[in-house]
Amino acid sequence: MSPNIKQKIIFLITLLILAVNVNAQTKEAVKIFIKIEDGIGSGSVDKFSNYFSGRNYLSFTNGAAGYFSENQSYYVIKDFLSVNRPISFKINNMVTETATPFAAGTLKYISKGIRTTATVFISLQLIDSQWRISQITIN
Repeated sequence: MSPNIKQKIIFLITLLILAVNVNAQTKEAVKIFIKIEDGIGSGSVDKFSNYFSGRNYLSFTNGAAGYFSENQSYYVIKDFLSVNRPISFKINNMVTETATPFAAGTLKYISKGIRTTATVFISLQLIDSQWRISQITIN
Protein backbone atom coordinates (compact mmCIF):
# COMPACT_ATOMS: atom_id res chain seq x y z
CA MET A 1 0.00 0.00 0.00
CA SER A 2 1.39 3.38 -0.94
CA PRO A 3 2.03 6.05 1.74
CA ASN A 4 -0.56 8.32 0.08
CA ILE A 5 -3.33 5.71 0.44
CA LYS A 6 -2.36 5.05 4.07
CA GLN A 7 -2.62 8.79 4.81
CA LYS A 8 -6.06 8.94 3.21
CA ILE A 9 -7.27 5.92 5.23
CA ILE A 10 -5.97 7.43 8.47
CA PHE A 11 -7.61 10.74 7.58
CA LEU A 12 -10.97 9.07 6.85
CA ILE A 13 -10.86 7.07 10.10
CA THR A 14 -10.10 10.27 12.03
CA LEU A 15 -13.06 12.02 10.38
CA LEU A 16 -15.33 9.10 11.25
CA ILE A 17 -14.25 9.18 14.91
CA LEU A 18 -14.83 12.95 15.08
CA ALA A 19 -18.28 12.59 13.49
CA VAL A 20 -19.29 9.93 16.02
CA ASN A 21 -18.06 12.12 18.90
CA VAL A 22 -19.92 15.22 17.64
CA ASN A 23 -23.11 13.16 17.22
CA ALA A 24 -22.82 11.86 20.80
CA GLN A 25 -22.31 15.40 22.14
CA THR A 26 -25.32 16.64 20.17
CA LYS A 27 -27.50 13.86 21.60
CA GLU A 28 -26.30 14.67 25.13
CA ALA A 29 -27.16 18.36 24.66
CA VAL A 30 -30.68 17.41 23.51
CA LYS A 31 -31.14 15.17 26.57
CA ILE A 32 -30.10 18.01 28.87
CA PHE A 33 -32.52 20.44 27.22
CA ILE A 34 -35.33 17.89 27.65
CA LYS A 35 -34.48 17.55 31.37
CA ILE A 36 -34.47 21.33 31.74
CA GLU A 37 -37.81 21.56 29.93
CA ASP A 38 -39.31 18.95 32.24
CA GLY A 39 -37.80 20.53 35.37
CA ILE A 40 -38.88 24.10 34.65
CA GLY A 41 -42.32 22.95 33.49
CA SER A 42 -42.91 21.03 36.71
CA GLY A 43 -41.16 23.54 38.98
CA SER A 44 -38.54 20.95 39.94
CA VAL A 45 -35.00 22.31 39.77
CA ASP A 46 -33.71 18.93 40.98
CA LYS A 47 -34.38 17.47 37.53
CA PHE A 48 -31.58 19.54 35.97
CA SER A 49 -29.51 21.05 38.79
CA ASN A 50 -26.66 18.59 38.29
CA TYR A 51 -25.95 20.32 34.94
CA PHE A 52 -25.17 23.73 36.43
CA SER A 53 -21.66 24.98 35.77
CA GLY A 54 -19.56 26.62 38.44
CA ARG A 55 -20.63 30.03 37.12
CA ASN A 56 -24.10 30.47 35.59
CA TYR A 57 -25.65 33.66 34.25
CA LEU A 58 -29.28 33.95 35.36
CA SER A 59 -31.74 36.72 34.57
CA PHE A 60 -35.42 36.72 35.54
CA THR A 61 -38.46 38.92 35.19
CA ASN A 62 -38.43 39.53 38.96
CA GLY A 63 -35.18 41.46 38.59
CA ALA A 64 -32.74 38.78 39.77
CA ALA A 65 -29.77 38.87 37.41
CA GLY A 66 -26.09 38.05 37.57
CA TYR A 67 -23.58 35.25 37.81
CA PHE A 68 -24.27 32.55 40.38
CA SER A 69 -22.51 29.42 41.64
CA GLU A 70 -24.10 25.98 41.24
CA ASN A 71 -25.64 26.14 44.71
CA GLN A 72 -26.84 29.73 44.34
CA SER A 73 -28.32 28.95 40.90
CA TYR A 74 -30.33 26.12 42.40
CA TYR A 75 -31.92 28.36 45.03
CA VAL A 76 -32.43 31.40 42.77
CA ILE A 77 -34.34 29.28 40.23
CA LYS A 78 -36.20 27.37 42.95
CA ASP A 79 -37.32 30.65 44.53
CA PHE A 80 -38.43 32.05 41.17
CA LEU A 81 -40.46 28.93 40.37
CA SER A 82 -42.06 28.83 43.83
CA VAL A 83 -43.34 32.41 43.46
CA ASN A 84 -44.14 32.01 39.75
CA ARG A 85 -45.82 28.60 39.64
CA PRO A 86 -45.30 26.95 36.23
CA ILE A 87 -48.29 25.75 34.27
CA SER A 88 -46.19 24.52 31.34
CA PHE A 89 -42.88 24.99 29.61
CA LYS A 90 -42.23 24.04 26.01
CA ILE A 91 -38.98 24.45 24.10
CA ASN A 92 -39.85 25.81 20.65
CA ASN A 93 -36.37 26.15 19.19
CA MET A 94 -33.22 24.15 19.82
CA VAL A 95 -29.80 24.48 18.15
CA THR A 96 -27.41 21.74 19.23
CA GLU A 97 -24.92 21.40 16.38
CA THR A 98 -22.78 24.31 17.52
CA ALA A 99 -19.99 24.98 20.02
CA THR A 100 -22.52 26.53 22.41
CA PRO A 101 -25.92 24.81 22.08
CA PHE A 102 -28.94 26.89 22.97
CA ALA A 103 -32.69 26.57 23.23
CA ALA A 104 -35.62 28.93 23.58
CA GLY A 105 -39.14 28.24 24.71
CA THR A 106 -42.33 29.53 26.25
CA LEU A 107 -43.06 29.33 29.95
CA LYS A 108 -46.65 29.71 31.12
CA TYR A 109 -46.96 30.40 34.83
CA ILE A 110 -49.15 31.96 37.51
CA SER A 111 -47.79 35.01 39.30
CA LYS A 112 -49.90 36.68 42.01
CA GLY A 113 -52.96 34.88 40.70
CA ILE A 114 -52.45 36.09 37.12
CA ARG A 115 -51.61 33.78 34.24
CA THR A 116 -48.47 35.03 32.52
CA THR A 117 -46.20 33.99 29.67
CA ALA A 118 -42.43 34.43 29.42
CA THR A 119 -39.73 33.55 26.95
CA VAL A 120 -36.97 31.31 28.30
CA PHE A 121 -33.48 31.19 26.80
CA ILE A 122 -30.99 28.50 27.82
CA SER A 123 -27.41 27.98 26.66
CA LEU A 124 -24.86 25.27 27.36
CA GLN A 125 -21.10 25.15 27.23
CA LEU A 126 -18.68 22.25 27.13
CA ILE A 127 -16.65 22.01 30.35
CA ASP A 128 -14.29 19.07 30.85
CA SER A 129 -16.00 17.19 28.00
CA GLN A 130 -19.46 17.57 29.58
CA TRP A 131 -22.29 19.94 28.70
CA ARG A 132 -23.10 22.39 31.48
CA ILE A 133 -25.70 25.14 31.75
CA SER A 134 -24.08 28.51 31.22
CA GLN A 135 -27.17 30.74 31.00
CA ILE A 136 -30.88 30.76 31.78
CA THR A 137 -32.92 33.88 31.03
CA ILE A 138 -36.64 34.19 31.74
CA ASN A 139 -38.23 37.38 30.37
